[in-house]
Amino acid sequence: MPTIASLLPRITPVVLRLRPRDLCCAELAEHLDFECHLHRDPLDCADAVIFRDGCGRIGLPIHDGSSSYIAIRHCPWCGSRLRRQPSAPAPVSDRPHVREISCLVRDPEHVRQFLERVSDWTGGILTDSAWHTVRAGMEGLGSESDKQIGYRMDGWTTITAYVAEAPGTERIRLQFVGEIDDILATRIETLIEVLA
Repeated sequence: MPTIASLLPRITPVVLRLRPRDLCCAELAEHLDFECHLHRDPLDCADAVIFRDGCGRIGLPIHDGSSSYIAIRHCPWCGSRLRRQPSAPAPVSDRPHVREISCLVRDPEHVRQFLERVSDWTGGILTDSAWHTVRAGMEGLGSESDKQIGYRMDGWTTITAYVAEAPGTERIRLQFVGEIDDILATRIETLIEVLA
């Protein structure tokens, strides 16, 4: 009868294949590895229940004939928070360019709403303690030492939000700088229309 130690070299590659180190569970790994023999793109296949894009974001495909999906932050099978998954870097021509989107807002609470939404759209979370830090920094704006404060949102993509006083107005200048793709830019610009 073989011992467990003698079987370990045979078992280990199977376990690693079922659950790579960057994934939380074997079920997620199995569904991400799903390949359809009829469709090259998993977004075209109705049997694909989960999807990983070229930037490493994981989401649920929307099977409406387009290439849309809903990005998720937690594993549907085990509930673990998903980390940004490593992936091969996109070709330079496909990488989103660094963009800057600015607006003026009246109310500090709108700054919080902007930070919460953009964090959510990029896979991050604005915690209460992070907001209190930003809020405390906003109260010190205008002093000689603090002309602006920055808040780095780490999610699937890194964006930094800069908050500063708008000279000559009663408003707050909010600026987002980072790798902002067209979809995120449209979302931010729509939010500006609603809140600014």
